[in-house]
Amino acid sequence: MPHPRWGVLELQTPDGMAGLEYVTGSLDAEKELTTLEARWYLWGGPKNGYARWYATASTNTPIPLVKAITESVSDPAPVPRWKDSLMSGLREHAQIAPVQPPPPPVPTPLDVRRTAPRRPALTTRSVPRWSTTTTPSAALPARPAARRR
Repeated sequence: MPHPRWGVLELQTPDGMAGLEYVTGSLDAEKELTTLEARWYLWGGPKNGYARWYATASTNTPIPLVKAITESVSDPAPVPRWKDSLMSGLREHAQIAPVQPPPPPVPTPLDVRRTAPRRPALTTRSVPRWSTTTTPSAALPARPAARRR
């Protein structure tokens, strides 16, 4: 591990595009929160470019959180970016590959059932029918007697 200065351990990627510094010894808690003099210092981007980023973590930062940050930053998996929003200083260092959207998911049987046209449910109900019988309420009015001649 290189020691850029006394009390500092440094790890750097082979391409020099990212690194991590760890400061040994005791540090002032106030300075850790208000300056760049922190226990952990992570950086990325070209050294002489304005596209450089950094992150710091104090002595009191939980180690699992520092580990999660370093793992996510050093993950070699591609990160989606809009090509036009990539800074020109980083474009020469980036590997740009077009991303195709995933195909729509195959519908499940439940999806098919939900979108199928619904048939009316077969139910029993009373349907009026024609009848040849008459009920007392349907009695015809009496005919007037025919006049005899």
